[in-house]
Amino acid sequence: ARPVVMHTWLALALALSPRSLSVRRRASAAQSRRCGPPVGAADVDIYGRAVLAPLEASASTAEPVVKVYSVHCSVNVAMPWSNKPQEESTGSGFTMRQQHDGQLVILTNAHCVADATYVEVRKAGDSQKHVAQVARIAHECDLATLTVSDDAFWEGVEPLEFGPMPSLQDEVSVVGYPEGGEGVSVTQGVVSRIEIQRYAHSGANLLAVQIDAAINPGNSGGPALNADGDVIGVAFQNQLDSQNIGYVIPAPIIAHYLVDDAPSDPRRPAGFPSLGIFWQALDNPQLRAYLGMEGRTGVRIRGVAPTAPAAALLRTGDVLLELDGHAIANDGSFAIGGQERLSFAHLIHLKFAHQTIGLRVLRAGEELELEVPVRPLQRLIPPTAYDEPLPYFIYAGLVFVPFVEPYLHEWGDDWQQDAPHELVQLVLSGAQSEAAEQPVLLSRVLPSPQTAGYLTLADRRVLSVNGERVLNLRQMHALVQRLQAECDHLAFEVQCVGGPAVIAIDTSTAEQEAKAILETYRIPAAASPDLCGQSET
Repeated sequence: ARPVVMHTWLALALALSPRSLSVRRRASAAQSRRCGPPVGAADVDIYGRAVLAPLEASASTAEPVVKVYSVHCSVNVAMPWSNKPQEESTGSGFTMRQQHDGQLVILTNAHCVADATYVEVRKAGDSQKHVAQVARIAHECDLATLTVSDDAFWEGVEPLEFGPMPSLQDEVSVVGYPEGGEGVSVTQGVVSRIEIQRYAHSGANLLAVQIDAAINPGNSGGPALNADGDVIGVAFQNQLDSQNIGYVIPAPIIAHYLVDDAPSDPRRPAGFPSLGIFWQALDNPQLRAYLGMEGRTGVRIRGVAPTAPAAALLRTGDVLLELDGHAIANDGSFAIGGQERLSFAHLIHLKFAHQTIGLRVLRAGEELELEVPVRPLQRLIPPTAYDEPLPYFIYAGLVFVPFVEPYLHEWGDDWQQDAPHELVQLVLSGAQSEAAEQPVLLSRVLPSPQTAGYLTLADRRVLSVNGERVLNLRQMHALVQRLQAECDHLAFEVQCVGGPAVIAIDTSTAEQEAKAILETYRIPAAASPDLCGQSET
């Protein structure tokens, strides 16, 4: 007869690991505690494998890794009164216990449930799906928390525990439900790199662990386990056009997400803070001599975001020498071990909104000790547009929307080359001059007698209305309402190469024309609900 085969993915992952025999013995002992001895020689499954007898039903534990089924529908960013076609996708997740209230929840990736209208989860070996709700989500770090109200789902569930930060060459197992089948899958590899990476879902640059275990579509949200079966990260993306290069969200990022709170919305964390500086590496010895470094290392601050608290304390030309006692190298890194270095940005990411970080800077030959507040900073062009309706308003056939990066994604994967270059540059290098600034786009010019000759001016930034600057969509809507009552014409300046173009609309016929356009193009309202309730100013 064949030897007894451990049938849980955890025992399998541990047994396959080429670690010491003690690890295998622990896995075998854990399997025996969970499943008990073989039922008998005649009790085999359809493949001839010995069947293990479960212990008492109340003591058995269900698999903590689940499959996530999501139905999602994203907004049409160019015409926000409509949605794109409904889509379905699957991912992975695992059960964990929240420290602050002891509640069992499911941790998964935000991109698995982004724009979700309906979510279900299924445990390994279970045929029944259970309805789940998104209790908390953070698109920046690509993490989400799900709850299941059906108590039957949680019966016998044993949550996974988080382990320490891994080291290079540590063995890891990735567990999940990749495409190509319904059952749970285990792939193995080692930690090959730990550094700041771009998170594809949000564009944020945060700490990630690179592994050489396969991470395929559907694996997203599944746990990455160390040799002891503890979670060291959440699988979330892979490297395109390469083999067996995957990335997991490490424990420090997960821990920050779990305890970070936004006072305005308990479903969303405040986010990872920023110092708000632009810096220059000091690898060149001539530049270091010019700045009077005299054997010291650091980076030169070449600018500070106007909306950052650091703007009141730091100056262009300061040299950043240390952060919270960590010496900064000339390339902007700091040491975290004998052979590992990370960008100093990670030290800031470990903070929370409105905390301070200690800086040592060199200014005009003098070293200064500063305590500088940090907080999450909004980008001029938001990188995502998930889960919430996108505002809009229409004036006489002109459709105005807030500029978000997904607007350019409508040009395809090569949007940086194919989309309007003025808009691409705003995404890549634009910065807020004040906290509420977000450019407004003329996304569509709906053909009508009043808009004749203006059709080629779509997909452009709106700069001003009757000479008054446009700050954001809400401010522009209020501005148009006021000027509609005061002026014979509204003149919209839109950005063009060489100088702005002007769109003039006769206010005496604008309202009547707007009603005809809404009816012709089957648009439900001239403005989104949040703007319809806005008082005129």
